[in-house]
Amino acid sequence: MKSGCKNRPHFLKRGLGFLFGIALAATFLLSPMRDADSSVIKMPKPLPDIIKTYKSAKIWAGSSGMDHTGLKVHRGDYITILAKGTINVWPAKGKEYAYGPKALLVFLLGDNDYPVRRYKGPELIEVKEDGGIYLGYRGSEINPSGRPLKPLHFNDDVGSFSVDIIVWKKNDPKLMTKLLEEASLVQPKDGDLKDIVQEFRWRSGGYLALQEKTTEVEKIKKELSIVETKQVSEIKKEEKNDAVPPKEEEVQGIKDSDKEKATEDLTEKLQKALQALKELEDTKKKLSEREEKEAQLLARLESMERERSIQSKNLPVIAVAYPNDGISVDSEHVSLYGVAEHEKGISKFEIFINNKPVSLKDSRGLQIIPRDRKRIEFSERIHLREGPNTISIAVQGTEGLTSQKTIFIRLAKKQEKVYAVVIGIDKYKNLPPLKYAVNDAREFYRYLTEVNRVPKDHVWLLLDEEATLDKLRRTLGTLLRRSAGKEDTVIIFLAGHGATETDASSPDGDGLEKYILPINADPMDLYSSAMPMSEVARIFQRISSERLVFIGDTCYSGASGGRTILAGGTRATVSGTFLERLSQGKGRVILTASDANEVSVEKDELGHGVFTYYLLEGLRGKADVDGDGVITVDEVYRYVSAKVPQATGQDQHPVRKGEATGQIILGVVK
Repeated sequence: MKSGCKNRPHFLKRGLGFLFGIALAATFLLSPMRDADSSVIKMPKPLPDIIKTYKSAKIWAGSSGMDHTGLKVHRGDYITILAKGTINVWPAKGKEYAYGPKALLVFLLGDNDYPVRRYKGPELIEVKEDGGIYLGYRGSEINPSGRPLKPLHFNDDVGSFSVDIIVWKKNDPKLMTKLLEEASLVQPKDGDLKDIVQEFRWRSGGYLALQEKTTEVEKIKKELSIVETKQVSEIKKEEKNDAVPPKEEEVQGIKDSDKEKATEDLTEKLQKALQALKELEDTKKKLSEREEKEAQLLARLESMERERSIQSKNLPVIAVAYPNDGISVDSEHVSLYGVAEHEKGISKFEIFINNKPVSLKDSRGLQIIPRDRKRIEFSERIHLREGPNTISIAVQGTEGLTSQKTIFIRLAKKQEKVYAVVIGIDKYKNLPPLKYAVNDAREFYRYLTEVNRVPKDHVWLLLDEEATLDKLRRTLGTLLRRSAGKEDTVIIFLAGHGATETDASSPDGDGLEKYILPINADPMDLYSSAMPMSEVARIFQRISSERLVFIGDTCYSGASGGRTILAGGTRATVSGTFLERLSQGKGRVILTASDANEVSVEKDELGHGVFTYYLLEGLRGKADVDGDGVITVDEVYRYVSAKVPQATGQDQHPVRKGEATGQIILGVVK
């Protein structure tokens, strides 16, 4: 052990031996950065037209501070830094302390560019200051200008980074990407370069493509809405005066005779655009996850450095990179990550949240079972309760010495808004009446506004005459969509008749389209007088909220004695796939009164539909099995799944479809 590093903090307390350190210093410190023997890419000569200037350099382990690359840049220039290689900052401990450029490489652009920037990968960077380009690495603590606070701590690092710096003539991501792709083809066995090119392709063009595809999706939705609105308006004209034919008009060049085909084409186009958008978002998510891991790694290094400077050598060291002690968050989950170390090995490692043990997994998702390991990198998703929380990490060394670190964190949830549409129809104009659908809707509305304290101007109540097809479309597709934001909760409750109609094009595999029936539905013309589930699914997709619950006390079997009618004179086996269509999308949950081929019944002795009766009973407290004072979707579904079959002689079984991140709260116990 070097005497000069006796109390050395961080991951650099290692000691390779005095002679080895002197040899490294003699080899590299005299020339800390020199032209690279092997660049990241083989740059063609002469330089391609898109490149203004280019430099390849080598950053050797053991050099501290920031070194001038010899390149000068000007405000408004665009540059890209490509880097690969590893530097081991604690070689005495083995390969686990060897890190890549994203963990250690830092740079400055211009003579007044402070503080130093961390290398995040091959990206397009705009220069803000005139001056030189400086490179260095963080082998120990550095100040904002990149100067080491303890230069001796760099001496026994080993390894190097190869770094290419490209100054572009113009900002043209397509030509830049093409150049790097061609360079990768010249070096087909270089896996690092392939990864660099793929990342640059996304960074330079992915965000632009994502933005363009999002705009395209919104444009298609708007076109589809215009076509559908035109169809509705002409149906209304026909209802007012069948003798007077509608005027010949065009909506964005679409003729009346082509409207149905235009709707199908736009729907197909929308589905393809949404799929492409999903792929781009998935790519963005993977990149974000990778950047998050890199940021966690850097945070672990920094936190370990701080802890080693104050912790006794004989005790295990615990470094928490995130969260910081004493912070407040608004999410019920927080990522806890850090490092635990002990020179002589760790025999026991535990995490507690509010004095309850957490089941532990490492970064690969494997259970953490210490077996005299000297280092444990932990990353856990911790569930918080509202208010103050205590997170404790306890580590025991093989000799029995223990350390514990405790941090305090407060969960202060945002006051999320709730928006709801409540629909109940008894007195249909062209259909058999129902007895208790309006009562179901009215009581559900009362529960939301009086027990849950949802503001009345956040709830649309449509009963009987109010529940026309136009009103349903406008309320669900326009008013609700414009009101509810991403963080809000949306609840849609429907009590009324449902129906099916033969449709060979149905995507559900049963040859049937399913409809929600408004007050003025015509059983002989459902296509023009009712709302198909395909339209309901599109409405759900247009609502930005990531917590949407649709509750339906209706059915579609066509059997007598329930909330369904038989259109077309023939019963058929109904597929439940349409419920899965409705639940597509983030945070969409569908809760229905019965299975697809069952009947949703009303009972005089209950004064309600059976499903709604037990739904309300559960929401008022009986579904709160854990006694926490809130009723979640899962709790109320478990309750109605037990009660409804019992009350109907096993003839009716509620169904739940869809998933959500975390629990969706439907109500509170008064």
